[in-house]
Amino acid sequence: MVNDKNHSKVKCLLMGIDGVTYQALLWEISLTGALIKMGAGVKHGLNVGEMCGLALCASPKRSSAKHTGRIVELDPSGSVGITFHHQEHQHKKKKYTT
Repeated sequence: MVNDKNHSKVKCLLMGIDGVTYQALLWEISLTGALIKMGAGVKHGLNVGEMCGLALCASPKRSSAKHTGRIVELDPSGSVGITFHHQEHQHKKKKYTT
């Protein structure tokens, strides 16, 4: 269980695959993912395995930090765990002939 006193809460927006945006609090963030708190009993259409978006402010127009991720955890207390989607670039090897 997360101890509320040891975490700063930053307003964020969680965007579902259906286009619905949910106001939430950013609980933890790292290079690989984030833990979001939506509040117990908040009705949503989110499902584990779906893609989502995360904007690090209370207004998507003001946010310069937007991330794409996949929902990996949902629990009844309102916690949403996401892992960030990092596109890996594949470099094609070219054969050079002389």
